[in-house]
Amino acid sequence: MTLATPLKCASGQPSRKELAKYLAQYDPSGEPNDHITDETPWTPEEIEATRRALVLYGFQYPNGQVSVITWTDFDGDGVCNFSASAGIGGAKSIDRHFLFRGLKGGGFRLVDSDYSYKSTSITILPHISMRVAGEKLPLLVKEDNILQWQAERKRFVTCDLIKSGPEALKLRTAFSLLAQLCTNPRGIFDWAADQLPHKNELPNWTPPA
Repeated sequence: MTLATPLKCASGQPSRKELAKYLAQYDPSGEPNDHITDETPWTPEEIEATRRALVLYGFQYPNGQVSVITWTDFDGDGVCNFSASAGIGGAKSIDRHFLFRGLKGGGFRLVDSDYSYKSTSITILPHISMRVAGEKLPLLVKEDNILQWQAERKRFVTCDLIKSGPEALKLRTAFSLLAQLCTNPRGIFDWAADQLPHKNELPNWTPPA
């Protein structure tokens, strides 16, 4: 198992600013309210305002630094996909992690997202692409999960699906290697992160206004 070689396709892609428009696909309603104990559902207006802010500020970490955009081809179709973060700083900092699939007709579709709330550090690469001998498609390793593309159904198989649910046994048989790795996804992520600059972490601080 090795880190996948970064794809050399960034130069042929839309600008960072243009890519930010695809952040409007994200549904922020699962994020905490201003008060963490407040479980009031988000209004459509709040959801839309957050989406507009995401597009406006684009891909940056909560500390204001421009975030890294990582290009991959996790589905093997020859069209580049990308992973990046879009965060906001302050006392209630949120670091959102996104994975977009490149479409053959153009554009990108959001296929995976999560967030960290009030964390003391920032994850530089939210999805680390790994190559495993004998596997046609790479694995994408996250802090608490591992993803592998299922070409027939055009979706990800994940540790969550392998561990439980109606398809768990079938998926463990079909994705035996992934099932083995899913016994310790955090360990796999830490092993991969240790090989990256700064061990894939930055301190989470907000620059003065």
